[in-house]
Amino acid sequence: MTVTELREYKGDTWEIVLDGERRFFVNAEIVGEFHLKKGQEITAEALSQITGADTLRKAKKRALYLLGERMMCRGELFSKLKKTYGEEIAEEATEYVCGLGYINDEDYAPRLADYLVRRKRWGLRRARQEMLRRGLSRELVENTLAEFSEEELDEELIALIEKKYYAKIEDLDDRRRTVAALARRGYDFGAIKRCIAAVLENMPEEFDEYNDYEDQL
Repeated sequence: MTVTELREYKGDTWEIVLDGERRFFVNAEIVGEFHLKKGQEITAEALSQITGADTLRKAKKRALYLLGERMMCRGELFSKLKKTYGEEIAEEATEYVCGLGYINDEDYAPRLADYLVRRKRWGLRRARQEMLRRGLSRELVENTLAEFSEEELDEELIALIEKKYYAKIEDLDDRRRTVAALARRGYDFGAIKRCIAAVLENMPEEFDEYNDYEDQL
């Protein structure tokens, strides 16, 4: 194959025409890296290397853009890149930004856990699911969540109940719906019972009904 045309297209994008018919568009960096010029002979293998290098450049640029929007772990970034660029390119681009120090799962995991537990006030079950979904290893997730004490978790749950559900826990039917809502947020029944009891400590007769409800589960 012969490069019959090589010209600037738009911005830093160049157009390559092979044998007067096949058109390719690559970044100016790739033109310089492969020393491309008009009249040059290119093998199929060389063309594959050229297009692959340009795709990798785009993937790296995309990776940096995504990390500029928010922090993420290695697995999440890889998954996002893989959808567009394929597994091999996604792996290379991910390794590239890791090498730059922009990704550190050990640093990211506690930040994410703190956001989910303290800001979103999710229980450990839902926080665990979200952290795993984002691509963190199970071992890292479990070790990170183990740092939260029962007292800390109860404080967050009590604060959530007082803020969003206080008016709904005096009535037994509303209380049942509240229990279901808190369970969907990832809290286990024992913690829900304990924290509702703390909020209702001045209403023992109502809590007796709550214990009756517990027996029905």
